[in-house]
Amino acid sequence: MVLIFKTTVMRLTFFLLLILPVIVKAQINRSATEFAKDNISEYITTKLFKGYPYKPVSYSELKSGEEKNSGITSFIEHKFEITEVQTTAGKKAPVQKPYKFVFYFNEKMKVVRAETYYSN
Repeated sequence: MVLIFKTTVMRLTFFLLLILPVIVKAQINRSATEFAKDNISEYITTKLFKGYPYKPVSYSELKSGEEKNSGITSFIEHKFEITEVQTTAGKKAPVQKPYKFVFYFNEKMKVVRAETYYSN
């Protein structure tokens, strides 16, 4: 009986030691991704499209990728829509324009560069 208990405890301990690093890494990566999304939203609304309504559509996974002498450590692709007012024949109508950006981050997850691709 004692041997079965010890074996079960050892197996459980071994399993937890194997799975714990995976859980911790997943949580850290999730936190970094959420932080990156918040920084992107702030960057778009305060620097790129100030005063225009912003609607996030999708985000890619946060990927690591260093560029020498640039301070870039990671990047994420983001699709969103900006609502602009267009005047046609004297009528003003809101139009949503889709955009696709790649945002590059430094080690503190601050946006250091953004590249865009306008898509219809």
